[in-house]
Amino acid sequence: MKFSAEIDHVRTLKKGAKVVFSLDDENADLLMGSIQNFRKLPLVVDVRVDEPEQKERIGQITESQRKKIYALLRDIGEHTGNDIEDAKAGMKELFEKGDFSLSNCSSELASEFTEFLISWCLDEGIALTDHPRGFFDDIDNYFRLCIAKKVCAICGKPGEVHHVDAIGMGRNRKKYDDSGHEKLALCREHHTEAETIGRDSFEDKYHVWGVRE
Repeated sequence: MKFSAEIDHVRTLKKGAKVVFSLDDENADLLMGSIQNFRKLPLVVDVRVDEPEQKERIGQITESQRKKIYALLRDIGEHTGNDIEDAKAGMKELFEKGDFSLSNCSSELASEFTEFLISWCLDEGIALTDHPRGFFDDIDNYFRLCIAKKVCAICGKPGEVHHVDAIGMGRNRKKYDDSGHEKLALCREHHTEAETIGRDSFEDKYHVWGVRE
């Protein structure tokens, strides 16, 4: 079958990428009705992009990005005692990227603003309604932020650096340059679990992995 769809968002994974498409109600009903009996079988998808339209649209903030930003601003407003509009104005000023609109700014700027908001919330100890990793288009950036802020990538508690690829016995960790190693910030509880059950089991359980800074 053939139908039109919009790219909702693209997320980089450790292996490959995840692309989410949005359909209108009519096409969604047709698609679900057609694949219901073949859900366990592989699908062959022929994606054809309307290049001029998509180049313009992909360059702009997506509805998904906009919703994530407003969810963060809502949490910030509740913490600071401000409404969303005041929180938005204040955070834009702190962001120091000039005045911009969340209705038509670039997707790149929206992503930068989102990561700035998450970083600020971690610094201020603001409890977020949704887990912060869900706000990142590139999950590796979330893991790097957790390392920088020393918070557990899984639960958000105070964390410490876990070397996913071990440095090795006998090395002085304070003097050894570990910049080339894969690292992950974990709280004491999750750090202990990672070393107990092993790398593969831990990554499969929590869907986390080490990154290089």
